[in-house]
Amino acid sequence: MRTAIRRPARARALLVVLTALGLALTACGSGPSQANSAAIVGEESVPLGDVQHEIQWMIDNVPQAKQAKQQRKLDNFARQAVSARVMHELISVAAQREKLRVNDSRVSDLINSSGGVQQASKAVGVAPERLRQVARDQLLIEELGRSYLDRLEVSFSGTVIADERPGSTAKDQAMALGRKIAGDPDRADQLIRQASGQQQQSTNQRMTLAQSLSAGGDGQLASSALFGTPANTVVVFQPSQQQAAWLVALVEERDTRANASASGAGQQASSQVLYQIGVRMLAPLANELGVRINPRYGVWDQVAMTISPNEDQLAGYELPVRDQPTAKP
Repeated sequence: MRTAIRRPARARALLVVLTALGLALTACGSGPSQANSAAIVGEESVPLGDVQHEIQWMIDNVPQAKQAKQQRKLDNFARQAVSARVMHELISVAAQREKLRVNDSRVSDLINSSGGVQQASKAVGVAPERLRQVARDQLLIEELGRSYLDRLEVSFSGTVIADERPGSTAKDQAMALGRKIAGDPDRADQLIRQASGQQQQSTNQRMTLAQSLSAGGDGQLASSALFGTPANTVVVFQPSQQQAAWLVALVEERDTRANASASGAGQQASSQVLYQIGVRMLAPLANELGVRINPRYGVWDQVAMTISPNEDQLAGYELPVRDQPTAKP
């Protein structure tokens, strides 16, 4: 069933999209791995001092951050700050490779529609002097998402595991199945059929990014890890935090030269959905360059494309297939 996608009010876009990067996280790691870096993306370091300065700015200017400090729950805001800077490093490389451009007037329009510099800075938790960079990053990520809608297709085999058993959660079963498939990919279909029960759905298909957007109007499937996982890799993740189900999928092929059958998808998608897709399209680049997070902020979650408090709270897992050559993103 098709779900109509409504474009949200532009004045809310900057706030809604950027706060999604890290505000849902709740805990914290301990001890830095590199004294002067909050994160390292490829060869680029995110200076620890810059992040600390931004966190202090939030404490001084954002009431929620000040309250969080008083309650000793500032970790959310710290991860938000580091996540945004990781996104900046990734989209900077992607924009150069994909030849993406955003006019200064569009950046100004986004800031103005979000309440102007002072209001938008407080809303998204960045100092005024960095707001244009953050707004430009958002627009570039949206453009990246739009650019892939008509040219990305994945071929995969998978199943959704939703039932819970005594001593074996849906996640436990999904991870067990994922490891079996990764260890014996030639038997993937057989293993999936064996795992699929009345409460589970089995699938083997090719799907374009545009088709996935049409299938799930809220963009949840289109922006999922399914489209950011390299070929010859099993991905295990929870599609929705509101549901207990876990998806296990062997991504057999990831073709970025495909011609999507659903034309005009980019015009139908909201800015927020395009942004979410764009973040997902940065996943292969994050894999290629490598993202390392200072342990005081947590660990990089490749499936969620953000920072997780610790290994136990990762949103999902990528399991390379045994004895398979490393596939190009």
